Amino acid sequence: MDTIQPTSHDRTSHTAAGRGPHHLMLGTVVVSTLLGRAETNETLSLVELIGAPGSGPGPHLDPWRESFYVLAGELTFRFEENGAVRSLVARGGDAVSIPQGIGHAFSVTSATPARYLIASTPAGIDAFFADAGEPIAEAALPADAPPFDRDRLRAAFVKHRLTPYSFPNEPVPTADCSR
Repeated sequence: MDTIQPTSHDRTSHTAAGRGPHHLMLGTVVVSTLLGRAETNETLSLVELIGAPGSGPGPHLDPWRESFYVLAGELTFRFEENGAVRSLVARGGDAVSIPQGIGHAFSVTSATPARYLIASTPAGIDAFFADAGEPIAEAALPADAPPFDRDRLRAAFVKHRLTPYSFPNEPVPTADCSR
């Protein structure tokens, strides 16, 4: 009887709660990788984020589809659709999916930190956060936001093919994409 030898993409993956790895982005967002490109044969990345009020990236373009699921708190999205800039608010239980190459930005607009998931297809967002963020031991926001390394963020943008973006009638943002 022939047996099929499983390859890395044929194996079930499990990441226990709190296991990470964890990275701090922009001093105000904790990112924990749940499933990375290695676990999914580069088809999907799944990360959990905790964002401080007011945190979030400025306008940019991604080389992957980003799908969000808000666990707690509130995120306000801005995105371009048919030449117009639109906004939407997503709260706990809401999902938002932004196609690859669509200009968008989002921020935490709740008074308390927001918890949310981002799935990227294909995989890649996990590697971006690992390159752009500072490794941290546990998934907890710092009491005071430390400074962040803008050069490290810019290098990660280039390496992972993210692009700063300008909504119509707005100036082009700098490559650090922070607000």
